[in-house]
Amino acid sequence: MRKTRIGIPLFLTILLATLLTLSVSAALAGEVAQVRAAIAEKQAKWQAGETSMTRLSPAERRQRLGLVKPVLAAGAEVMVMADLPVVGAPPSLDWRENGGNFVTPVRNQGGCGSCWAFATAAALESSVLREANTPITTENPDLNLSEQVLVSCGTSGSNDAGSCSGGVIQYASDYIRDTGLPLETCYPYTATDGSCGSACGTYNTATYRIASWAHVTTTSPAVSAIRDALASYGPLVTTMDVYTDFYSYSGGVYTYTTGSLEGGHAVLIVGYSDAGQYFIVKNSWGAGWGESGYFKIAYSELGTTVNFGDYTLRYTGSACSYSISPGSQSLGYAGGSGSVSVATQSGCAWTAASNAPSWITTSASGTGNGTATFSVAANTGAKTRTGTLTVAGRTHTVTQAGAPPSITNRNPASGATGVATGTPVTVDFSETMNVASIGTSSFTLKQGATTVSGSVSATSLSATLTPSSSLTPGTAYTVTVTTAVQDDEGVALASESSWSFTTAGTAPVTGSSGGGGGGGCFIATAAFGSALEPRVVTLQEFRDVYLRPSISGRAFVELYYMLSPSLADLIAADEGLRAGARAMLTPIADASDALLGAKAETVGMFGWIGAAALLLCGIRRDGRASR
Repeated sequence: MRKTRIGIPLFLTILLATLLTLSVSAALAGEVAQVRAAIAEKQAKWQAGETSMTRLSPAERRQRLGLVKPVLAAGAEVMVMADLPVVGAPPSLDWRENGGNFVTPVRNQGGCGSCWAFATAAALESSVLREANTPITTENPDLNLSEQVLVSCGTSGSNDAGSCSGGVIQYASDYIRDTGLPLETCYPYTATDGSCGSACGTYNTATYRIASWAHVTTTSPAVSAIRDALASYGPLVTTMDVYTDFYSYSGGVYTYTTGSLEGGHAVLIVGYSDAGQYFIVKNSWGAGWGESGYFKIAYSELGTTVNFGDYTLRYTGSACSYSISPGSQSLGYAGGSGSVSVATQSGCAWTAASNAPSWITTSASGTGNGTATFSVAANTGAKTRTGTLTVAGRTHTVTQAGAPPSITNRNPASGATGVATGTPVTVDFSETMNVASIGTSSFTLKQGATTVSGSVSATSLSATLTPSSSLTPGTAYTVTVTTAVQDDEGVALASESSWSFTTAGTAPVTGSSGGGGGGGCFIATAAFGSALEPRVVTLQEFRDVYLRPSISGRAFVELYYMLSPSLADLIAADEGLRAGARAMLTPIADASDALLGAKAETVGMFGWIGAAALLLCGIRRDGRASR
C-alpha cells in the first residue's frame, strides 16, 4: 500500500491555522476571565461569557456600533416632556407582555454601523403595532420594516440620517416622520451602504410613519422621565457608550466593570423594573448575544460612565389612521379572488401582504382610500382552512371551504351487466363522511320507479346497501346517492350521483315497475299486483304459445311492447283503474285458459282474444321482448 505524503507547505499551513485558533481561543478565554474577575471584585450583578461579539476581532466589534451623537441647537438641552400627556408609570413594565407583545423580534445589524437605523426602525414597528392594537401573535407574527431604506435613502431635507459608517437617531426620526419606512421586502437588508435605486418603486410612498417625535432626555437623563415616557408612548430609542466588557454580557443586570471605550450605540428600551432597579433593552446584535438579544442595565448607569439614556426619543402614533372592511371573508373550495376596502387620509400610504403565501397571494398597495385585491388558490384538501392578510397594518381573515366529498368507487360499476342477484351495492367516498347522513332516503336502489327495500350500513369512508331479497334476474336497476350525503364538516356531495346495472340471467317474464314490481304482462301485472298471479301467468302462456310462433304475432307483440308500459304505470298508480282493469281482464284470462286446452288451429276463430291478450302482456323494461 502506498503511503500518502503531506507536503511541507500544507503541513505548515495546518500548523499555523491550529496555532492561530488556539491563540484566539486563549485570548478569548483570557478576556472573559478578566471581565469575570472585575465583576467579582465589584460584586456586580451580571454574568460574562463567550458570546457572538467576543469571537469577533476588535475592528469587527466596532462595526457593530455606529451612533453619531447630534449637535443640539441652543436650548435643546432640556426635558421635553412637559408638553406631553403622561400616564402614571406602574412599578414595572415590559412591552413584550403588556396586553400582548408589541416588540418585534431581535434583528442583527451585522458588520455595518447601522445601530441607529435598527433602533429607530424597531421603535417605529412598535409604534405601529400599538397604534393599531395588533400585538404579535401566531396569526400576526411580525411587522418587519426596511432598515436598508434608512441606510441607503434616509435623507430628510438637508439632514442625512447616516450610513454603515454611523448615523444620527434624530435625523433618522425625521425621515421616519416625513417619509416613513416600507416593509422589509421592499429593500431587504444587505449590511452595506447600498443604493437607494435598489429599493422598490414604492419605497417612499407605501410606508409606515410616525406623527411626531421628541426628546425625553438630553444629556441629563432621569429614571422618572424614561419610566413615564415608556408607560405613555411605548418603546423608546436611546443611546449609550459601549465598553469592551459589554461584549461579553450573557445575563443579569449590567453595570460597567472594566475595559476601554469602543464607541456610541443606539438601542431600544422596552421596559423596566423598580424592584430590580433596571431597564430592559433590545439590542441589534442578533438573538445569540445577551439574553436572547436583550440586556438589562441598572438605573445607576444613567448619566455615568456608560452614559445610558443621554438621548432618549419617544414617538407618537401614526400620522395616518387606517380602517379596513370587511374584517373577514369566506370563499368556496374552488378559490377565486377577494377584496378589502381601505379607508385612510389623503396621502397616507398602505400595503397588503399575505401571511399564508402558499394559497393567498396579493401585492396590493396604495395611497389614501383604496382597495386591496387578493387571489385564493383552489383548496384540494377536504378540510376548511384559514389564512390572514395584513392590510394597512390590520388583519383580514380568509376562510376557505374544503373540497366537497365525491364517490371514488361504485360496485356494481356503472353499466355493469351479469351482476349476481345477491350482490349488495357499495360505494366508497373520497374523505371522512358523516355516517348519520347516509341512509335509505339518501342511498337508494330502484327497479324502474319502484324502490327496492333493504338496509343501509355506513362507515367513515364507505356505505353498503343490502336488498331485503335477491334481485330479479335479467333486470336493470338504478342506484342513486343524493346530496343529502355529507362529510364530517357538513359539506354535501357536489351533485347527486346515479348509475345503472343489469343483473345476470333472464327474467321469467319481463315487465315494467308499474306492473307490480315483477316480470309478466304489463297491464295484467299492474292490475293483479304480481307477475305470478294465476291469471297473469295464463295470459303469458297464451302469448308464448299462440302469438310468438307466427311472424304476424311477433310483429304485433313488438308493437304492443312499445305502447303498453306507460299505460301500465298509470293503472298501477290508481286503485280505481286497477279494479276496472281486473274486471275487464278476468273473463279474457278465463277465455285464454280455455284456448290453451284447444288446438292451435282454432286460434284464428278467436282473433279478438289474441289481440286482447297481446295488449295485456309485457316486455322487459328496456324494451326488449322476453325470450
